Amino acid sequence: MRTHLHRGGAGPRKRLALLVAACALLALPPAAAAKHKAKRIPLPQLALTPALTSGPGVAIARAPVGLSIEYPLIAAYLGNAACPPPALQAELLRLGSPQLALEGQSQDFTMPAGLTPSGPAPSWEAVTRYPLPSEFWTRLHCLLSVTKEPLTIGLNARDGQLAWAESMVASAEQAATSRLDFSIGNEPDHYYLPNYLSLTKQQPGEETKTVFNYLQVAGYLRRAVGPLPLIGPELAIPADWRASLPRVLATLHPQTVGVHAYPLTVCRSLREATIHGLLSPSIGGEPRRLAWVAADARAAGLPAVISEANSVSCGGKVGVSDTRASAVWAVRFVLAALETGFGEVRFHMSGNSYDPFYMNGAEIVRRPLEGAMLALQQWLPVGSTLRALRSLGKVTLATIAAPGAEPLLLLDNEAANPAKLVLRGAGALRVLQGFSPTGALATVTPRGAGRRLVTLPANGVLALRFAR
Repeated sequence: MRTHLHRGGAGPRKRLALLVAACALLALPPAAAAKHKAKRIPLPQLALTPALTSGPGVAIARAPVGLSIEYPLIAAYLGNAACPPPALQAELLRLGSPQLALEGQSQDFTMPAGLTPSGPAPSWEAVTRYPLPSEFWTRLHCLLSVTKEPLTIGLNARDGQLAWAESMVASAEQAATSRLDFSIGNEPDHYYLPNYLSLTKQQPGEETKTVFNYLQVAGYLRRAVGPLPLIGPELAIPADWRASLPRVLATLHPQTVGVHAYPLTVCRSLREATIHGLLSPSIGGEPRRLAWVAADARAAGLPAVISEANSVSCGGKVGVSDTRASAVWAVRFVLAALETGFGEVRFHMSGNSYDPFYMNGAEIVRRPLEGAMLALQQWLPVGSTLRALRSLGKVTLATIAAPGAEPLLLLDNEAANPAKLVLRGAGALRVLQGFSPTGALATVTPRGAGRRLVTLPANGVLALRFAR
C-alpha cells in the first residue's frame, strides 16, 4: 500500500508507532489499564458521633456579639421624636438585644447637654467637643424600654471633668432598663499623641508615663461611677501596655477587661486592606494574638471582652468592609475570640462602611456583617458549649451543644478553592445557614446510607444540625 505524505503532518513511522501503542493499551487487562488513569484521592471523612459534643469546650456565658456605637451616630438614629423609629427597635430585637456600648473616639469629646467646660480645652484636642442633645437620655430610655439591652456608657477622660462624669452617670442610670456599666476613656494608650487622630506607634519609655497619667485621671473620675461596674482599660494596641496591664487592672478595679481589635487598617499601610487580606486565616484569627490579655484577666479573676472591633480601622474600606467577605471574617473572628478566652465581641458603628447596618430615614439597611451577627447569636446561645475539632485539610470544624437542642456543626473552608468532605453516620441533618464571599452556597447531597457529601465554596462557612 502506498502512503501519501502531507506537509506538516506526522511521518509514516511516527503514525505507525502511535497506532501500535494504542492497540497495546486496548489489549491490556482492565486492572493494568487502570494504572494509566489518574489515581482518585479519597475524600476526608467525619463521623458524626456523640464524641463530637463531649470533652473540654468553651462555655458561652454571655451573648457572643454586641454593638459599640459613636455618640453622634446613636443620637442621629434616635431621631427628634420622643421615641426612636420603630425600625431601630425592631433591628435591635432581631439581633437579640445585644450589649449596646456608647463609646468610640467620640466618647472623649462628648459632654452633657447644658454644661460648659470649666477651663480651656486641652492643647491636643483634635475635634470640637460634642454636646449631647437635650432629649438624648429620654429617647435612649424609650429605646431601652423596648429592647432591654445591657448598656455601657463611655465617659470622657481626655477633659477629665468630674461634673461631666457625674451628670453622665446620673442620666445613664435613669435611661438604663437592664445591666449598666461604664468605661473611663477611649484608647488611653493613644493619649500621649499630640494629634489624637494620629496612630504613630508609641515610643520606648512612653508606656510608664501614659499609664501613670491615665490612672490618675481614671482614679479621679471613678468617684462619679462609685460602686457601679466598670469596663476597661479599652486599649487600642494592648501590646503597648503589655507590661503594665496587670498593674492597671489592680489599680482601676474594673469588673470586665475590655480591649479593642482591628486586624486591618486604612490609617496607615501595615496590612492588606483587601478582600483577599480580610479572608486570610490570620486576620480571622486576630484575637489569638491577644491571648495574653485574656490570661491577665483570668489571673485577676475577671472576664475579658473585645469591646470594640471591626474589619478595617479608621472607618472601614468600601468594597471590603461592606461585602459578603466581612460576614465570613466576622464568624471566624468571633469564634477565635471565644476560643482564646474572650466572652464577647462588640462590632463598632461610626457611620462608615464597616457598620453592620445603617438607617436610611426611618428604615434599616442591612449589610452582610449584620447577617453574621444574627447567625452567631442564634448559633451560640447562653449556656451552650463551643468545641473546636481537628481540621480536615483546609476545613476547620467546631461543634456547639446547647441544652434541649440538636448539636450544631460548623465547617469553615479556609482555602481559596472549593472543598469536599463526607459526613458519616448522618441521620437527620438540617442545613441552617452559610456564608461565602461570592454568595455561592454549600451543598449537601446523599452518598449512600448514612453518608452525606458536603461541598463548600471557596472561603465558605456552613452551619448544620445533626442528630446525636
